[in-house]
Amino acid sequence: AMTEADPTLAEPLVADLPYVRAEAVYAVRHEMARSVDDVLSRRTRARLLARDASARAADDVATLIAPLLGLSEAEAASQAAAYRSAIELERSTAELPEQALDASLGA
Repeated sequence: AMTEADPTLAEPLVADLPYVRAEAVYAVRHEMARSVDDVLSRRTRARLLARDASARAADDVATLIAPLLGLSEAEAASQAAAYRSAIELERSTAELPEQALDASLGA
């Protein structure tokens, strides 16, 4: 039904993953998703399945969900940037030895 009203919602949410843009809209409207991170990490699991591709999709997801959440353009951009920063932190710590990882986490 959503995709009939807006065919762009049938387009992929994240490249090479089975999720479509309508799923982000549904997550905000019906599952209380409140951020780019929420949509990409928990509602679709895109972060787990395709971390870098999900980072590239962050701006599009932010633009898509911002009106539904009442976010300004700046707030949406901030959410996308925060998501990309979290991905970059994951990438930078992914290959650290355990001791270095503990130090970076303050443990």
